[in-house]
Amino acid sequence: MSENPQVGPPQGFGDSPQGPGQAPPPMPGQAPPPVPPHAPGPPSAWSQPVPPDGHRGPGGSGPRGGRSRIWLIGGTAALVAAVVIGVVVATSGDDDDKSAAKGKPSGAPAGVAKPKAPSGGKAYTKVPKGCELIKASTIDKIAPGGKCTPGLMDEKDLPTLISRMPRWEPADYGGSYQSLSVSLTVGASAKGQYDTKKTTATSDLKGIRKVEGSRPVSGLGEESLLVDTVDARDGSLAQSEVVVLQGNAALSVDFTYSRENSDTTKKQAEDAAIAAARDVLGSLS
Repeated sequence: MSENPQVGPPQGFGDSPQGPGQAPPPMPGQAPPPVPPHAPGPPSAWSQPVPPDGHRGPGGSGPRGGRSRIWLIGGTAALVAAVVIGVVVATSGDDDDKSAAKGKPSGAPAGVAKPKAPSGGKAYTKVPKGCELIKASTIDKIAPGGKCTPGLMDEKDLPTLISRMPRWEPADYGGSYQSLSVSLTVGASAKGQYDTKKTTATSDLKGIRKVEGSRPVSGLGEESLLVDTVDARDGSLAQSEVVVLQGNAALSVDFTYSRENSDTTKKQAEDAAIAAARDVLGSLS
């Protein structure tokens, strides 16, 4: 992860008698030197671009229409997944540092993913690239015309964690809107990540998202839950999300669609999310 740039010491003081990084006192009658501005913070996970006029998503009359609402409905899950991944990476780095300090091997070399499985669970070690997790034939059925955008970590496996976060969206916004998103993490912390994904999926977001119902899915993973939500502002967007735990893999798949200009039903959206989840689990080895 990138670090914020550090603000350097003030420049232009010449051979000042003060110590390094210290500014000279102001001359009589002069104001103190200005304090240098702080370095900018990282961009917010909620400040996502929206399509320009002429490419607006459904459910809005301005450029902050459909696509921005998609992020508001599903963005929390992605944000939580990113935070969980960051915690796991940081923990992994601490363990490696401690092992190195004791003179022990630090584990698998960089770039070689060997995630462990919970006791008694299936251990996956090979995961396709993000856009290859779901069969092309499945995409043609549930999200025809969808263009895949891989996640930031889709090709950067870590020694103890594999992460995939691809997203399929229409190439343009001329027709009925629908999108498909996957959040997959493979590692020893899968159970905790599954619990986090499940808690997030079943939580209302006041004024943004409302949970309509949830139920377990038979025959999908060791544990699974299907959750239906709608845009709390006007109900123009709806989403079906399935959260799954299988061995050392924690997975969530959400299918989002417009209820204003789409013929998609809730049952079809649920079936689409489940079918995509089955493809993802079937691609792991």
